[in-house]
Formats: sequence, structure tokens, C-alpha cells
Amino acid sequence: MNKEHFLIELKIYLKPLTAQQQAFILNKYETIFDERLSEGETEEEIAKDLGKPRTIAEEILQEFDIQVPEKRLERDGWQEIQPAASYDYYEEPTEHPYDDTYQSYERPKHSAFGRFCQVTGVILLNFLLMFWCIFSAAMLLLSFWLMALLFLFSPILGGISIFSGFNDAATFEMFVSIFLFGAGIIGLLILAPLTRFLGRGLKRYFLWNIRVLRGEM
Repeated sequence: MNKEHFLIELKIYLKPLTAQQQAFILNKYETIFDERLSEGETEEEIAKDLGKPRTIAEEILQEFDIQVPEKRLERDGWQEIQPAASYDYYEEPTEHPYDDTYQSYERPKHSAFGRFCQVTGVILLNFLLMFWCIFSAAMLLLSFWLMALLFLFSPILGGISIFSGFNDAATFEMFVSIFLFGAGIIGLLILAPLTRFLGRGLKRYFLWNIRVLRGEM
């Protein structure tokens, strides 16, 4: 089950709730998927770890004191859950901890001075420290990639030296080029996952900057 299938099925089972409550719960699980996808997990692994959408929905509905009636599954495998009470009951829902939770996840309120300190701190952190650290790491990583790629093309130079004149020096150059070729392959095997790891870290840092600048933290 992928992310889209999981969220659609969960939304169907959460139908007895109000649109606001559904949106909050679905947004919560979508955030869980996005965070764990950025850490390298697949959608199927995340969905399997979270459990069945129906089970999750039943637990949530029970917190709202909504009984989940048993219904026969339709031909396509979907099951629609209807509330035990009438629909009018949901026009004015009673107070529930989920409503407080929804409010608590709204953008926190900061004073003007607090927001100024936040924005100024993030800007100074990036321009005085993080920009140079990220730039240095990117240049170092790029140099390693260029070196590994050059090592991969080293046998071409060794072959040219062999064809131009077979002697002891040419043979030595050929062996050195083969060694460098192997080093280039090992370098690529190391650099590929390292680049992905650093890319994920940079993405999470960028998202953190956006959240701070928007005042969500």
C-alpha cells in the first residue's frame, strides 16, 4: 500500500468526523509519510509500520464515542463507515481533545521583537556560518566526484602509453592506471550514498529555515 492509497482509505473510514477534523488527521499522517520518506524509507514500509487505515480510524472514532457499524464489504473491497447517530449531530460537535490538539498545531504567536530575533538569527546563522560550511562541503564533494571520474578514465591513458611504445615505463603506467580505475570505482560506491545522505540533510535544514521564517516554530 502506497501513501496515496493509505490516505484515501483512511479518509473514507474517517467520514463520520467533521471536515476540519478529517483534514487535521490526514495532514498529520501525510507529514509522517513525508518525514520518513526524506529519511530513506519507502511508502510501502511506512504504511506497513503504521498499520491498517481501518484500525487507525476505528481507534480515532472510538475517542469521539462514535460506534463503528459492521457492514458487508463492497465488490471493490471498500467499506463505508457511517456514524451511529444522525448527521445533524455532527453539525455542532461537542468539545473533544482533538479540537484542542488541532488548535495547538496552529502557527504559534510571537511578539514582534521575538519574530525579529528569530528572522535575524536565522539570517546571520546562514550567512556567517552555514553558507560557508555548505559551500565548502559542496566543493569538497565535487572535487572527490571529479577525482573519481578521472580515475575511471585513467586506463585510457595507460593504453595509449602501451600502444605508443611498449617498455618498462609504459607497463608501469598501465598497472598504475588499472589501480586508479579500481580506486575510482570504490570512490563512486562511497560517494553515491554519501551524496544522498548530505542531500537529505540539506533538504531538512532548508525546510527548517522555511518553518522558522514563517513563524511556525
